[in-house]
Amino acid sequence: MLRGKLRKLEKSLRGDLSSFELADGTRYYYDPQAAFSQAFLFFSDSMKADHNGSPRPDPPEILRAVAGARNREDALERALGGFAHILPVDRDALVERGELVSRPLVVGQDLGEPLEDLSE
Repeated sequence: MLRGKLRKLEKSLRGDLSSFELADGTRYYYDPQAAFSQAFLFFSDSMKADHNGSPRPDPPEILRAVAGARNREDALERALGGFAHILPVDRDALVERGELVSRPLVVGQDLGEPLEDLSE
């Protein structure tokens, strides 16, 4: 009875948080709106870094959590839904091996290859 009340209290304190199970059996809780914002900022900051020829930023916490999820494909879908395609990381490496491998953001370009100057 006390355990049930404690679970209800914990659930009410979490509010609108979502979660997924990590490989170690614990749960990772996150705010879905914040997760999307983190992913979008990671995408835009990676584009800026590529443009400037500087290193990309570190992946956000939500992606590191997805990499450590028990079911990475489900965790990615829960966390980012239909927006996972904007990520500057290789989806297959993330889902299959839990690795955060950078991918090029410009079709036909290799990662780190300078972009052609089209200013004229």
